[in-house]
Amino acid sequence: MKQLTVLITVLALWALPAMAAHTNSSTTRPVQVDPAPPGLVTLNDRVTIQDGVIRLGDVFQGADEYGDRVIAYGPRPGSRAVFDARWLRRVANTFKLDWRPRSAAQRVIVVRESQVISKSAVEALLFERLIAEGGDPSSRVTLANRSFRLNLPVGEDYLLGIEQMTYDAASGRFSAILAWGNAKDERRRVTGRLERMVEVPVLANRLMGGDLIQKADLTWIAVAQSRLARNAITDASQLIGMSSKRSLSAGRPVSANDVRPPTDVSKGETVTMVLTTPVMRLTAKGRALEAGAKGDTIRITNSQTRTVVEGIITGPGQVRIDVAVSLAMR
Repeated sequence: MKQLTVLITVLALWALPAMAAHTNSSTTRPVQVDPAPPGLVTLNDRVTIQDGVIRLGDVFQGADEYGDRVIAYGPRPGSRAVFDARWLRRVANTFKLDWRPRSAAQRVIVVRESQVISKSAVEALLFERLIAEGGDPSSRVTLANRSFRLNLPVGEDYLLGIEQMTYDAASGRFSAILAWGNAKDERRRVTGRLERMVEVPVLANRLMGGDLIQKADLTWIAVAQSRLARNAITDASQLIGMSSKRSLSAGRPVSANDVRPPTDVSKGETVTMVLTTPVMRLTAKGRALEAGAKGDTIRITNSQTRTVVEGIITGPGQVRIDVAVSLAMR
């Protein structure tokens, strides 16, 4: 029994320094986190590429020696492609990458960069070709697709050209194949029309009904003849000095129905009625029942007889009465 007690005491005394060392270590020294082990694989949620293929290293960080392996075709320039968790897991398993999707909703979006060729640049290219085909130099090319734009690959100088074209001079319609690069899919068909343009005067600023149009109110724009209304005014002299019948917007062709000569007589205005014969000239006062401009026929009430007669406006406040209605002025 005495020997057992001595053994327990010795074991206790031996264990105390070890426990003290463990306690001091945990309280006096900070906890160190081991660095990430080599070969750790993470996913790039959004990838931007320039060429036509997607590589393993574009999608997975840590792919190491497999990073340059091609795993899919890239989207067309300016477009994007989406790869879901199931596809990503298959790729990771193929290359024995230590990666699993967090959920079935995890995905990667791959966007391919592009150099954008604007609609106006393409129309200018087509215009040169159409003029060479005999088109009218005063015309303008208009593509059927108003939101058209062309996305070409980046990283190389791609010369854009026209592979073939058909043109109908009677209608102005054309069809062309745009081509660039060497691949078979680097082609795009476009259609449109070569339209003859007409210079027309338009209002530089909005006018309200009854406003007088002056030369300073006008500017000029080019409009496709096929889109110009038949009664549109193309001569500025037919607008200057006219009065707007209603509110008119700026920058739009003005039709003959939108304007009239300026009002010389207002409704309710007192006017001078004049009757002229070879032997006499009679005048009387009347009240205009209608508004009108010079040359318009309006109805007037004779202020003395209260008889309603018709007269032709000859100027501001002046109305000519025909002989046939002269008795109404007496």
